[in-house]
Amino acid sequence: MIVDDSVTAREMLAISLVKAGYRIEEARDGLEAWEKLRAGLACDLILCDLEMPRLNGLELLSRLQEDEQLQGIPVAMITSRGSQKMQHLAAAKGAKGYFVKPYIEDVLLSAAQRLIAGEVLIQKDSPAD
Repeated sequence: MIVDDSVTAREMLAISLVKAGYRIEEARDGLEAWEKLRAGLACDLILCDLEMPRLNGLELLSRLQEDEQLQGIPVAMITSRGSQKMQHLAAAKGAKGYFVKPYIEDVLLSAAQRLIAGEVLIQKDSPAD
């Protein structure tokens, strides 16, 4: 599932994933994604923007982690916010990957495959002070 409030970002990511053989579902924000998942949408991976209206990426991560049926879905953040602090915050909330826009298509596609296979691509350690 691609979760991003930018139509262009969703379309570009969808093109890459479909070309690589993935079936995709899109959501305009975290709330729409949450509603689709709670309604029973099967999902192997969520690629999610960080900053969105109604329910942002971190809030969606928190909800997913609190739901026994959904907490196993790997979530990777795709955002323009590249700070270590944001990466560690996302990891602490349950993100398994973190990618900064603009991302490299081949790297993201490889990471998607690895995330679906159960790898964690982000460190939970807090940044050194």
